Amino acid sequence: MTMCEAAAAAKAAGAAQLWLTHYSPSMMRPEDYMGPVKKIFPNAVAAKDGRTVELKFEEE
Repeated sequence: MTMCEAAAAAKAAGAAQLWLTHYSPSMMRPEDYMGPVKKIFPNAVAAKDGRTVELKFEEE
């Protein structure tokens, strides 16, 4: 799956965020390729090792 395909899938699923984490070894700076991805899904991130997030769940 390409980065743009992942962005389209996240958009279709109604995801809040998209963390792209697995890159081709030939892609030395994945953040350089985020322009087209962010046009499809603005809340996409080219994640790196150690990135974390605190999840907040709504009370039922």
